[in-house]
Amino acid sequence: MSEARLLLVGLLLASLGCASATGKAGRDHSPHRTGVRDFALRDLRGQTVRLSDHAGKVVLLSFWATWCGPCQTELSQLQTIWKRLRERGFELLTIAIDPADTESEVRRMARRYGYEFPVLLDQETEVANRFNPTMDLPYSVLLDRRGAIAARHQGFKPGDEKIVEEEILRLLGR
Repeated sequence: MSEARLLLVGLLLASLGCASATGKAGRDHSPHRTGVRDFALRDLRGQTVRLSDHAGKVVLLSFWATWCGPCQTELSQLQTIWKRLRERGFELLTIAIDPADTESEVRRMARRYGYEFPVLLDQETEVANRFNPTMDLPYSVLLDRRGAIAARHQGFKPGDEKIVEEEILRLLGR
């Protein structure tokens, strides 16, 4: 497929919701043992949150945007998992990739859906580009207690939350 056609397909898919211009979908369960570099992003309260603040925990980085319908569904499911497992050493860091001029939309969505987990702002998509250069949404990266990538998740459909929870439980040692 030509580069121009691929770009057009990607823009069309993005306008329909959240999709991949690469045609890939699903889960990557192969182990990734590359260490993850620290990052710092501002949360909705204006506080700086660093990945290293959560050292020793199982961390799910969930990349999303306000215009992504499947992201909203996934975040609701992830909040349930986070509430159930956070006392056992699990942390959910959601990373909104909306541009700076739409920060009010991110805030409005967080209030509307009652998000209690940390919502970080990656308005320049610097962190998102490190983990998800194709900007598929929703997209998440599961880190083990050592900070190594244990799994990557692309897209969301009902039932995927069970897979994610099983992976988290495995990393937490059940």
